[in-house]
Amino acid sequence: MECAREKDRIVSYLRGKLEEEKKDGFVIGLSGGIDSSVTAHLLKEAVGKDRVLALIMPELDSDPSSKRDAIKVAKALGIRYRVIPITKALWSIGVYREVPLWIFFFRSIKIKVITSMYEKYTQILGKPLFFALKEKIDPSLHWFNKSKAYYGIKHRIRMAVLYFWGERENYLVVGCTNLTEKLIGFYVKYGDDASDISPISHLYKTEIIELARYLGVPKEIIEKEPTPDLIPGITDEKSLGMSYKDIDFLLENFEHGKQPDEIENKIDKRIVKLLYEQYLWVKNQDKKPWRLER
Repeated sequence: MECAREKDRIVSYLRGKLEEEKKDGFVIGLSGGIDSSVTAHLLKEAVGKDRVLALIMPELDSDPSSKRDAIKVAKALGIRYRVIPITKALWSIGVYREVPLWIFFFRSIKIKVITSMYEKYTQILGKPLFFALKEKIDPSLHWFNKSKAYYGIKHRIRMAVLYFWGERENYLVVGCTNLTEKLIGFYVKYGDDASDISPISHLYKTEIIELARYLGVPKEIIEKEPTPDLIPGITDEKSLGMSYKDIDFLLENFEHGKQPDEIENKIDKRIVKLLYEQYLWVKNQDKKPWRLER
């Protein structure tokens, strides 16, 4: 990827969309991760620091470093930011009572408990957890659905906050989902996939990393392990069962019409097959009508 050309292309798109929609700026959820950090850099480049608002929305299970990294990015760019904790909203809904991780005072203990549970479920299911999300789960795995709900509501609350500020400021809500996530459905419906504009959704995760280096995103953000930071100890690559480098390699081949057995690689064949099935399932979902025909 030619980073300079890609940056200019995205910046031009952002400026044009803002004018087309007659909005005054952009609001973004800044997590301290690489996707939102890259997007924030592009937004500032497009419209200047005064027309970008970053919302940092930590909650009870967030890693404290995420908030620090997000503030660091916002300050380095000079963009406006607000820290809006969503813990109270989640408590009022009853979310933390459903999965009471709060009883473990230390984060290290939370991670140990969740990692143990994750490994147990993965063993029982015979696959990484992500690939079981669309299946009907055995009732004996009673924490599975609760954990999905616990995870998803946090994304959806954040998106509601983003739209509140977007409408308040007459700003477009910016999404940070990348192409890798889009192609396999690695996002929360009506959560992190909901936005007015999604300027990096055409780029694979590995391309986002390349662009981050070009834009000068802090090294510690580029190199830290990608995670949704919603359930302690659960990272992207742990959920998916393989690295982003391998996933992007496979997805590029799938997009060019190749079948799993036509791709030369050293990746576990069972995981490749699971990824291909998920890829096809997402493609099929995109083609389904959203209502009955008249």
